[in-house]
Amino acid sequence: MAIVGIDTLSLLDYQDKLACVVFFKECNFRCPFCHNGDSVLNASDTISFDELLNYLKTRVGLIDAVVFSGGEPTLEKDLEVKIKAVKDLGFLVKLDTNGTNPETLKKLFDFGLVDYVAMDIKNTPTLYAKTSGVTHLDIASIQRSIALIIARAPDYEFRTTLVKEFHEHMDVQEYLSFIKGAKRLFLQKFVDREGCIQKGLHEVNYKEAEVLKNTLINVIPEVELRGY
Repeated sequence: MAIVGIDTLSLLDYQDKLACVVFFKECNFRCPFCHNGDSVLNASDTISFDELLNYLKTRVGLIDAVVFSGGEPTLEKDLEVKIKAVKDLGFLVKLDTNGTNPETLKKLFDFGLVDYVAMDIKNTPTLYAKTSGVTHLDIASIQRSIALIIARAPDYEFRTTLVKEFHEHMDVQEYLSFIKGAKRLFLQKFVDREGCIQKGLHEVNYKEAEVLKNTLINVIPEVELRGY
């Protein structure tokens, strides 16, 4: 699977860490609000994994972590091998995932290859397919990933990007039931950027996001707004 981009220094993608973010192209979702739509659908220039490793060798001691992002990194068939190569250089590893491949997550946990997992929770189960832009969705796999992360991730966050067209009338109780047991959730502000797959979507405003946060925090210990 192609690496289509590298953010050589991020202060935002791994809390309290200096990180390099690696973007893989392939994704099994087509979320209408995806900021990386151009990379997922159109990118042609790619970076080899050997090139990435050679670059990371020059960053040892200068950054703390590498974030495997996308796209969807768990579609990479030898993801465990690639992460181990990065870990062997001494970096922490964070994985961004949509949670569609619980078997891969289990392997990563079994071998102690990830230090932090961030999983996108697209919506309630009822609205998940529409929000993720796919016709056929195995919601059971999503649920298994949520349970695995809660039970086994060294540290983690769940995050939902709030888009008016998809989340304005979200069933809060269904959402809470879906991620029952979660310790940390970020509600992210949507920004209508040029790279989004669907144009003309709108953010959920701060006041509405704050109301949702104050409802969810009664059940989830840590709920924060991100980007507001």
